[in-house]
Amino acid sequence: MSTPAADGQFSLSSQAMNGAVAALNGMALNNPTIGGVADESTNAAATAHSGWDTAGALRAALAEWHEQVGQLTARLNQNSAAMEQTTLNYHGTNLSIADALRGK
Repeated sequence: MSTPAADGQFSLSSQAMNGAVAALNGMALNNPTIGGVADESTNAAATAHSGWDTAGALRAALAEWHEQVGQLTARLNQNSAAMEQTTLNYHGTNLSIADALRGK
């Protein structure tokens, strides 16, 4: 719950909430790029071990890695959307409380 501001209005740090949303969005956008860092070296290692079980295992591990990165990206996007909704909910609640305290 937020506290009354100096002017008697209830407030929420929109800047902090928007910063959290921006951070989550940034992580979601950068996640596939960061997750792709392992591609080149893993593919090179798999090619170098062609004919060995190791090559197949490396490719399977890379496929699993990409699936995990995709799931993490989706979770970050969900958290970002939830944080945006939370911000709206806080603002709406604060306005309702302020109106109730003013007797409106």
